[in-house]
Amino acid sequence: MNKDILTVKDLNKYLPALKTEVDINFSEKLKEGLFKVDPLVGLKKIPSESIDLIVTEPSLEPNKGMSYSAYIKWIEDWVTECKRVLTTSGSIYIICPWESSSLYHSVLGRNFIIQSRITTERQIENIELSQWKNKISDIWFATKTNDYIFNQNYIVNGKNINNPKPDEIKDNLWFHLDYEEIIHRVVKASSFKLNWILDPFMNVGAVGVVAKKRGRRFIGFENNQDQILLAMKTINEREK
Repeated sequence: MNKDILTVKDLNKYLPALKTEVDINFSEKLKEGLFKVDPLVGLKKIPSESIDLIVTEPSLEPNKGMSYSAYIKWIEDWVTECKRVLTTSGSIYIICPWESSSLYHSVLGRNFIIQSRITTERQIENIELSQWKNKISDIWFATKTNDYIFNQNYIVNGKNINNPKPDEIKDNLWFHLDYEEIIHRVVKASSFKLNWILDPFMNVGAVGVVAKKRGRRFIGFENNQDQILLAMKTINEREK
């Protein structure tokens, strides 16, 4: 059976457990959970400097029907909130297609310290024969300060305080990796066990799956009900 299809049994199991904006209560301490909520609304409910790592692939949907200036403001708004909620040693990774890559480079550059642009393969769909086949996506890696976690070592002023082993050093060309392997690499490099990981555009939960597998604590936002129900199902089944 297709794992991306919700059955009646799935709906009966996960729909009653669906959490929404009213269930977000982080006033005393963070709590793990998946929430059906607009990402910007959810971000505003997270305490400042409480998240260790943000990994996300932002939705392109808001661009439909939006003016260019409104789209830029939307990006600015949620990226600014990401900066607020990250710890001083925190990192953000934004996965995006080439169409929006330059926008994220610009916005991140005004809010964070950009450390690298990672290039990776992406699945090709509906390619016109009159075009060059675009087989790459970008991942922007940025940090709040120059003291950040990387390769399980702290980086201070851009330098490793511990020398990584040669086989631990990775370049920024990530080919022949599936999506989950990419997320595994990011989570391993930029967080420790029990760190808090946030995905404000969760889709069907790949970041949540990896966070749980690696012993991190996870918060995810998604405004599409079908997708968040699939995320709940996927994370639950992959934890077993």
